[in-house]
Amino acid sequence: MLLLSVLLVASGLRVGGQVQAANEGIDQLTHLLRRQDREDRAQRRLRLALGDATRVAEQGKPVADRRWAELAAELRAFAVLSASSNGGDAAALSPELHEALAQTRAAALGFVPTARDLIEVARRDPTAIKAEMPGFLGALKRLEAERTEAREALGRAIEEAVDANIAFSRRNTVRLLAGALAAVAVLFAMAVWLRLRVLKPIVAIASRLRDFDDERPDAAGVPGLERADELGDLARGLSEYREAVEARRAAQRRVDFLAHHDALTGLPNRLLFENRLAHELARSRRTGDQVAVFAIDMDGFKGINDRFGHAGGDEALRRAAALLADCIRADDLVARIGGDEFAVIQVAPSQPAAAEALLSRLSRATAKTADEEVAIRMSVGVAISGPDQDGDELYNSADMALYRAKGDGRNTARFFDTGLQEEIRLKRRLARDLEDAIEAGGLYVVYQPIATAGAMRVVGHEALLRWRHPELGEIAPAQFIPIAESTGQIGRIGLWMADQAIAAAATWDPSVALSLNLSPIQFREPDLGGALLSLAERHGVAADRLEFEVTESATLLGHHRDAVLATLRRLQAAGARIAMDDFGTGHSSLSNLKDFGFDKLKVDRSFVAAMLTHQPSASIVKATIGLGRSLGVRIVAEGVETERQLERLREWGCDQVQGYLIGRPATRDEVDRRASVGVP
Repeated sequence: MLLLSVLLVASGLRVGGQVQAANEGIDQLTHLLRRQDREDRAQRRLRLALGDATRVAEQGKPVADRRWAELAAELRAFAVLSASSNGGDAAALSPELHEALAQTRAAALGFVPTARDLIEVARRDPTAIKAEMPGFLGALKRLEAERTEAREALGRAIEEAVDANIAFSRRNTVRLLAGALAAVAVLFAMAVWLRLRVLKPIVAIASRLRDFDDERPDAAGVPGLERADELGDLARGLSEYREAVEARRAAQRRVDFLAHHDALTGLPNRLLFENRLAHELARSRRTGDQVAVFAIDMDGFKGINDRFGHAGGDEALRRAAALLADCIRADDLVARIGGDEFAVIQVAPSQPAAAEALLSRLSRATAKTADEEVAIRMSVGVAISGPDQDGDELYNSADMALYRAKGDGRNTARFFDTGLQEEIRLKRRLARDLEDAIEAGGLYVVYQPIATAGAMRVVGHEALLRWRHPELGEIAPAQFIPIAESTGQIGRIGLWMADQAIAAAATWDPSVALSLNLSPIQFREPDLGGALLSLAERHGVAADRLEFEVTESATLLGHHRDAVLATLRRLQAAGARIAMDDFGTGHSSLSNLKDFGFDKLKVDRSFVAAMLTHQPSASIVKATIGLGRSLGVRIVAEGVETERQLERLREWGCDQVQGYLIGRPATRDEVDRRASVGVP
C-alpha cells in the first residue's frame, strides 16, 4: 500500500512538472504575442507620424528640422526594438512559428532603411516624395503582412499548446485516478470505514473531472481541499491545475476577442465587420432581406484632440461608441473601423424604412449631447444592398454618401444613389486635376472693377480665380474652391493667385487698389500675413493699395479666432485694408465689426438684386449703409447690374459699387487695354 502511494505521488509530481513546463511554454508564446503588439503599435505611430510630415512637406509647407530629427529618433527606436526581437527559446517553437517570427523581424529591419530614405528625401527634396513613396509603401505592406501572419501563427500555437496540455492532463489524471481507485479497493478490503474516508472523496473528485472540459466556471471547485492527507494533496493539485487551465482559457478568449474587437471601445473591429457583412449579404440572397451599411465619422474630432488631448479624444470615442450601441437593434452590428470612423450593419426586410428609423434615433441621441462640454456630432452615409453586391462595393457606396454628408455641412446623413456616385467621382477627378492646374496653365486670374457710386471712377479691382479645365472647360469657382479648401490645396493656390494679382497691380495706376479674397482655411497657415506682405514688397506694390476680403465663416469664430485676428491686424498695421465680404449673411456680423475692426463692408449681392422689389432687402441695404456711415466704414454694394439699382444706392449714400453695370471680370491684358483708353 505504501509503495502504491509512493508511485501515485511520484506520478502526480511528474504530471505537475510537465504541466508547469507546458504552462511556461504557453507563457513564452503569450510574451511573444505581446511583443508583437508593442512592435505593431510602434510601427503604426511611426507610419502616422511619417505620413503627416511627408504630406505637409509634399504640400510645400515647411517642416521643422526638429520634427525630422524626432522622426529619425523614432525610426532608430523602432529599429532597436525590431532588432532585439527574437523567438526566445527556439527549441520551444515550431518551425512554422520560428520562420514566421524570423520573416517578421526581417521585414521590420527591411522597413527601417526604406523609411530612413523617405525621411531623407522628404527633408532634402519634397518633390521626390511621390517617387520614393511606392518603395516605402511596399516595405510597409510586407511588414504588416508578415506581422499578421506571425500573430495568426502565435494564436494557433497558443491554442494547440492549451489543447495539448488539457489532453495530457486529462490522460494522466485518469491514470492517477485509476491508481487511487486501486488503492481504495485495497483499503476497502481492509475495512469498511476506508470507504467513507477515501472512496467517497475520490468519487467526488472524479465527478469534477468528468466535467473538466466544461467551459463554465465551477464555484464549488474540487472537494477535499481542506484535507491534510494524500487525497488533500491530490485535490489541491487538481484544483491548481484546473485554475491554470482556466487562466489559459481566459487568455485564449482574450486573444480571440482582441483579434476581432477594438481595444479602446470594445466594439467589433474592421475584420469582424467585414466577415459579418459578407455573411449577411450571402444570407440576404436567400431570405430576400436587404442589408444597410452606415459609414459614420465623428465631426470635429481633431478639434477635440487639440482641446482635450488624446485622453479626451479617447473618452469622446468611447462615448460615441456607447451612443451608437444604444441606438442599434439587438441584431445589428456596430464596429469601429479605425480612428474616428464607425460603421453599422443593419439587416431588415423593409429598407430604407429601417435605416431611416435608425438615423432618427441617432439624431435624437446626438442632439441630447449638445449642452455637454464635448458634444457628439456625426456625419453618416447610408447605402442599401442591391443584387449580387459584395461587401467592399457596398461599404464604398456608404463612404461616398458620407463624403456627400460632410460636404453638405456635417452633422447630417445622406443616402447613396447613382447620381451621388457620379458627382463624387467628378469631385475626386477635379481634386486630382486641381493639383496640377497651376503648372498646366489652367488656373488664371480675372479682375472686376470697383467704382465710386457718384462719379463712377474706378478705384480698384477685385481679383477672382478661374479654372479652364482642358477637357471639361470652364469650372465654376463655386465648384472648385470648396474642393481646394477641403483637400488643403487652397493655401498653395491662394498664394499663387496673390502673386499673380499683385504682379498685375504693379502695372496699374498707383491710385487703383487691388482686392484679394482670403479663404478661412488660409488663416491656418502660420505666417499668412507675412507671406502676403512679402509678395507686395517683391513686386513693389505699396501695402496701402491692398484690400483683403474675408467672409463671416464659422472658422473665423472658433478656436482659430485669435490667429485670424492677429493676421488681420498685422496686415492693417502695414497699411492694408480689411473688408468683410457678403455682409449680412452671417450670424454675428456686429460682433465681428467690434472685434475685427473692418475698413470696408461689402453688401451681399442677394440683397442688392432684390432691393427694388423686396422691402426687407431694401431695408437691410439701407441700414447697412447707415451703419457704415456711423462707424466711418466704407460700404461697397456687390452685384449692381441696372441703372435703377445704382440710382437708389446713390440716394442712400453708398460709397462704392461693383457689378456687371460697372464692368465684367476681365483678364490682366484686358484691364490694361481698358485703362489705356479710359474705359472701366
